Amino acid sequence: MSAEVQANAEDALRTIGVLDADAIDPIDGALWLAKWAEPSLNLDPYRRHIDTLVSDARAYLADDRRDDALALEAARQILDRRYGYRGAQSSSQRNDEANITRTIDRRRGNATVLALMYRHVLRALEREVVMIDFAPRTLVGVFTGGTRTLIDPFDGGRIVHARELRRLLKAHQGESGELTPRHLVPMTPRQALLSLQTDIKVHHLLHAAPEAALMAVQAAVLIAPDEAYLWRELALLHERLDQLLDATRALERFLQLPGGAAHRYTASQMLQTLRRRIESNRTP
Repeated sequence: MSAEVQANAEDALRTIGVLDADAIDPIDGALWLAKWAEPSLNLDPYRRHIDTLVSDARAYLADDRRDDALALEAARQILDRRYGYRGAQSSSQRNDEANITRTIDRRRGNATVLALMYRHVLRALEREVVMIDFAPRTLVGVFTGGTRTLIDPFDGGRIVHARELRRLLKAHQGESGELTPRHLVPMTPRQALLSLQTDIKVHHLLHAAPEAALMAVQAAVLIAPDEAYLWRELALLHERLDQLLDATRALERFLQLPGGAAHRYTASQMLQTLRRRIESNRTP
């Protein structure tokens, strides 16, 4: 990995880490996460494509900018019908599906990447948009006429109503799943980016690639340095790779941060064990 290229990605992700959640451009963040994973990647063509999505949607809407229904249709027409963006039906390539550049290459991605793209286009059309952390998959809420319309980017940006939400929830959680407001929680841009990294981490762990999983968590820590649970995950992966000093530093940071109460005792025990192992290794 080129030190210069990684430094650029690291600097960009670290900058995201100090921004307020609402100030983050999640499309830009997703592109830098892709660059972090693949340092040789040239982001310029992907940025141009995203700009094209916006310009095409604006052209479709033309002089009807006050027409909320047409704004939704513009996003659907451009993303789904013109460019063919849809949800990936297989989770065998979870790392690619959570990578925005792979999504652009294949026109297939996971629900969160697609939600980021719909959000970006609709905000460019001057709509108020929020991503929704719905358990089965990320949705997008668009405020029109004082009400929130939910669309499903994974399924071509179609509007989803309460009955369909209940069906999706039951398919995800079983027949006992009942739709409540807690199932439709707004997701910040930072949370969306962390969701992508979680999917990538899980994919690599399932495929016995802890080094790649570690890279995914390292990127997550850069964009959310005050999330205690990430430092614990980082410590566990460093320890798994026998990187004891790095694991110790990560655990120390975990214990300094608020949150993570359920794991604080075991983390303290693990930290003591790591320090003993480090000292033992130093003893001739």
